[in-house]
Amino acid sequence: MNTDKHRSEKSKDAPSFALTRLFRAHPRVEFLSLRLCVSAVLILLIVSFVQGQRSGVGWVWQNPLPQGNPLYSIHFAKDKLHGFAVGSDNTILRTRDGGFRWERQDAPTDVTFSGVWTRDAETAIAVGSRGTIVMTTNGGKDWNRVAVDARDHLYSIAFAGADAKTGWITGTYGRILKTTDGGLTWRTQAVDTKEHILKVAAFDADHAAAVGLGGTVLFTNDGGANWTVTGPCSGAVVSGVAYTSVNSLIVAGYGGCIARSNDSGATWNLVNIYSRADLLSVNFSTEKTGSITDANGLVWLTGDGGTTWLPFNIRTNPKLVATYFADSFTGWAVGESGLILRTDDGGSSWQRLSEGGREDVNDLAFLDDELGIAVGSKGRIWLTNDAGRYWLPVFSGTGENLNAIHFYDGQKGWAVGDKGTILRTINGGASWGKGVSNVTEDLLAVNFVTDKIGFAVGANGMVLRTDSAGAYWEQFESGTRLWLEDVRFFDEKNGVAVGDVGTILTTNDGGLTWSKVKTNLRENLYAVSFFDARIGFAVGAGGVILGTVDGGQTWKDQESPTRSNLFAVQAFGKDGAVAVGELGTVLVTEDGGRSWQVQPNITGKVLQAIVYRGDKNVWTAGRGGTILKRTDPLSPKPLSGPKTPPVLSGAAPRLQPKVRQPLVTITDDGDIPAAIPVKKP
Repeated sequence: MNTDKHRSEKSKDAPSFALTRLFRAHPRVEFLSLRLCVSAVLILLIVSFVQGQRSGVGWVWQNPLPQGNPLYSIHFAKDKLHGFAVGSDNTILRTRDGGFRWERQDAPTDVTFSGVWTRDAETAIAVGSRGTIVMTTNGGKDWNRVAVDARDHLYSIAFAGADAKTGWITGTYGRILKTTDGGLTWRTQAVDTKEHILKVAAFDADHAAAVGLGGTVLFTNDGGANWTVTGPCSGAVVSGVAYTSVNSLIVAGYGGCIARSNDSGATWNLVNIYSRADLLSVNFSTEKTGSITDANGLVWLTGDGGTTWLPFNIRTNPKLVATYFADSFTGWAVGESGLILRTDDGGSSWQRLSEGGREDVNDLAFLDDELGIAVGSKGRIWLTNDAGRYWLPVFSGTGENLNAIHFYDGQKGWAVGDKGTILRTINGGASWGKGVSNVTEDLLAVNFVTDKIGFAVGANGMVLRTDSAGAYWEQFESGTRLWLEDVRFFDEKNGVAVGDVGTILTTNDGGLTWSKVKTNLRENLYAVSFFDARIGFAVGAGGVILGTVDGGQTWKDQESPTRSNLFAVQAFGKDGAVAVGELGTVLVTEDGGRSWQVQPNITGKVLQAIVYRGDKNVWTAGRGGTILKRTDPLSPKPLSGPKTPPVLSGAAPRLQPKVRQPLVTITDDGDIPAAIPVKKP
């Protein structure tokens, strides 16, 4: 169970036209230009919702919180404590403490939500694809569908007035809906445009404005009885709109377009910010103070009603999509990968609210059904004591990627990583100290047979052994210079290692000498797991799966239902095993590998660690901080799909090994500190 940095095959997210795939695209995917990427964000808001959204059958997100899904809208009640954020894949999040902790809500539909409005602690409305409007009147405990005669994809919602009875919703093909009873019923209003309307803002029951594609800007001064179409941004996508007063409007769009109107939209003046970045949202908390987000990771602030704007560099990855300010000082921002930020100084500085890390999780271990430890890129270590509901960071003392972890018992454990890094703990992972490896090669796997004796393998055929509980290590000759990706020992003498180009090595003298198992396999092998000293499985590139019943002396190729690279496997019984890999692939067998079945999943992320403790106690982890937990038992029921024929015995190899190339890791949140709740006076 190793980091993708060391994998020769280039892992990719599952192809999809859904907006979530755009946001979650593998970091090595290169776009022709930033503008092309950003433009697709809002344009795909139009077409992506047509695609059905993935179901969460069988799994629940544990990290990163909130769920790692892109968030498109955030809104708070006037008390600045109760708020909701919404996004892709049926994501609705609730906070009751100003955003410092978030809870996932269950909606009665499986769609992408793109707009939300919060009236008070109990009432909120969210809108999304396929004409979806859902409403809660009990703080998010229950969400109910609101009947509406529209199947258009709905993008934005806004209410006006002290009583918040009058509101508007906008969507595809010029769809505008209005309510006068607080959102219980909605009626379509006549609009002279077929452009997709992305955002709406309302000042009172009479004054509202909406913007969208084709430079479209619409406004009404009579409650929607009549809508006037204008176009101050010369055909560019207009993505944001806000009122500063009853007669003053600000719109923002692509190519750095900002336009102001002081006569309710009748005429417009362009504002030059000396930037051609695509502007994604605009928000005003008072007549003078406002903010705009752009595709380059900047937040633009104004204190004079939008006449002048100053940029503040927040981040470039993940990108911010929308902001909401409750007053001149307190605001929130949401964006890709579940990112939520908060500011208490008007946007000059921001703090991260979304919990969990986005660094790759390379390996995972659970000491019991509640206590778990994860390790990953940049020396990150996380602990959980509640079965993974919340993960807390632990100081590791290193910035090197940590690739594997192993615990001998509930207290003693070891982690290995790049540049010969070895860490050890004697208190269940609460604190870590360094071991002395005397090597600089990347270490990819570690396994202990007693609390003193352990082994580690890695780059260039590296094999290390310790008899001092990991304090000091001795290098042994493996007989190969190929990378060894995983290792398992049955006792102090007998063990198996697997690696690149189909390498399988065995030893019966504690690692002093190694023998190569002959196969014609050319695929890289990334993981090996044994149920006992005889029965085991190995997995690797191109979906290859091998089984052994004699302790690794001989191996048979098993029929695989996937060609996706498999990066981790765990045997959980005489006949049972589970394997995971790229494209969110999860496979399970309960007949000794005679058949492997694909399990439903909720992510296309690369998965590279798996823990199975029986029943529903199954966790998997991987790229971008992804940690998932099973919500129901793994099922051996067959699923339809093409199968890969076995090739181990006398057949030509499926894949030729590729030259090893490091992968680019996802940018983390380390440049933004975690927020500390403001103390009440």
